[in-house]
Amino acid sequence: MASARHNADFANHLFPADLLDTAIEWIKANLSPGDVFDEQQLAEHARANLEIDDVYSESNILGYVAGTFNPGEVFDTSQLETWAEDNGYVKE
Repeated sequence: MASARHNADFANHLFPADLLDTAIEWIKANLSPGDVFDEQQLAEHARANLEIDDVYSESNILGYVAGTFNPGEVFDTSQLETWAEDNGYVKE
């Protein structure tokens, strides 16, 4: 029969103190986030931890907005009127 010490040594060999750290490193090296988390979890994490400009460049953001929305959907009337006046447009 194995001694308590032999059992403890064997358990420590199979399950080292840094087992979780070792598992995390293996997962990081061998799996993608989509292999570990579902799309909803990834989206929730991104919304809670990232700003849009952490992911996309300013030119990409502006290009998306310009191609998707009209000025009235982005700016209120006062902002549009001020911009027009500042740029030489006259309201008739």
